[in-house]
Amino acid sequence: MLRLPTTKRLCSLPFPSSSSPSLLPLPSSSSSHSFSTSSILSESKARRKARLSRKAHLDSKATLARSHALSAPDPVLGHARGDSALWAQSLLKGVLLDRKDVWGTTVAVLPDEKTGGAEAEAPSQEVDAGGKDEGARPQRLNFGLDEAQLDQLATALPLVSAFQATKAGGGLPISTATLQARFDSALALERAKRDALVRIVDLRNASAKGITLDNTRRIVSTFGTNPNDTGRPEVQAAILTARIHSLADHLTSQPRDVHNRRPLRSLIQQRAKVLKYLRSLDVKRYDDCLVRIGVDPRAVEGEVIVTKLGLRSIIRAA
Repeated sequence: MLRLPTTKRLCSLPFPSSSSPSLLPLPSSSSSHSFSTSSILSESKARRKARLSRKAHLDSKATLARSHALSAPDPVLGHARGDSALWAQSLLKGVLLDRKDVWGTTVAVLPDEKTGGAEAEAPSQEVDAGGKDEGARPQRLNFGLDEAQLDQLATALPLVSAFQATKAGGGLPISTATLQARFDSALALERAKRDALVRIVDLRNASAKGITLDNTRRIVSTFGTNPNDTGRPEVQAAILTARIHSLADHLTSQPRDVHNRRPLRSLIQQRAKVLKYLRSLDVKRYDDCLVRIGVDPRAVEGEVIVTKLGLRSIIRAA
């Protein structure tokens, strides 16, 4: 006899749930390409040309931005790294004296009495065609002396001092031979003093501060209208640029000197302010000044930012 299942047994039988994937409708082959990312076939020729032109323009703009960033000038030195032609061809570079060049020259040595002057590097005295003893003349003078003042010290002063020493012998009558002997002795002593004084005023015997002061005088006389024109913007920009190069060279040779890094950043900001003021006065003077001091306009225009990490990388990279 066949027994039919009851209602309770029918409810207990396992039926597939509604969320089973077997009951979901399968996509048809015609709707499988409805989510494609390819370009629309119905795009017009003009729109496609405009899209490609815009893409090429953005790519060219990005390439120019990368090349501009790579060729950006060094905010410390004012020119691009590895390309110092702008600084080497500037007027300021030719005016400044390098300490190594000044101290590296050979100093005249007095002839030794034992050797008779055979081992002397240079004669201590020079006699011209007229028989006047002018002594050793240095190429560069310290303490702001010029050639006219050096002529007075080297030529006129020994003669006047020897003559005064000869007259100081008293009021008694003295023979001509005695006066001549006394004058020759006094003149030899004064010439020895003259030689010592000339060596003192020689720039080769100056300190680093003395060379810096001489460079400042050279800058003022070159970039100013007169030797006392120290407040001119071109003069101030040139002096600040010279100090920046000097301090940057020092930090490159002494990278552990962290105390002078902040003064260097301060000098850079001061130079930017001076050049900004000069640009507000006269654009032509501003452009000429940048060429003469060897600074790229991008190094001083806009916001000049020199961070600690950037300055450290510049010092270590150099």
